[in-house]
Amino acid sequence: MNRVELGRSIAARRQDLGLKQEDAAEMANLTAKTLYTIERGKGNPSLASLEKLLDVLGMTLHIAIRSTDDEGARL
Repeated sequence: MNRVELGRSIAARRQDLGLKQEDAAEMANLTAKTLYTIERGKGNPSLASLEKLLDVLGMTLHIAIRSTDDEGARL
């Protein structure tokens, strides 16, 4: 897994929940710009920020990693 794959997984989950970037960011106490960079795989969030974001999205770090592993297996 890399940051780009993790970011895609986070963006897909947020979209599945029907959340705008701004709303998800606010719920996770992040700026919209920070969430944008995370979703593009360019951000380097702290573990605490990442855990809070994943919690807002109903994900765990294990699920996020597993999701990207599954996608890679299909390529």
